[in-house]
Amino acid sequence: MTHQTMVHRTETLERTYAASPMRVFRAWEDPEIRRIWGAPSTDVEIRNEAADFRVGGEDIQICMVGGEPVATVVGRYLDIVPDARIVYSEAISEGSTLLGVSLISAEFIGVENGTRMVLTLQTVAVDGSDLLEGVKVGWTNALDNLAGVLIPA
Repeated sequence: MTHQTMVHRTETLERTYAASPMRVFRAWEDPEIRRIWGAPSTDVEIRNEAADFRVGGEDIQICMVGGEPVATVVGRYLDIVPDARIVYSEAISEGSTLLGVSLISAEFIGVENGTRMVLTLQTVAVDGSDLLEGVKVGWTNALDNLAGVLIPA
């Protein structure tokens, strides 16, 4: 039996949005809005299988490419302070194979004319894959998408 080396990485991504902390927080809280901005690339569509935004609650999202499932992301909320922070874990699997796990903390800080959001990703790729770079790129794209859903109507 071959043992794969686990690989770890911590990343911090920051964005400033022209929206209140309450509005940015709501974009995380609402599963339909999060499905829209949370896609890691333009090729991926998110399908919500479960959405339970509360401490101890679980989200299950299926990442679809061309109508086919390519990954399942199961999130569990560990800490939620409305309009201030969210801490949760995500397990990323392909079929029955666990690819990696992330601890994600999002902090919403009120600044003049908006919100500075600090996102910290602590990820382990359990199969030695390139998951770490994919997580970083995916979250970078998602946070850019978030700006689009926060634009005033």
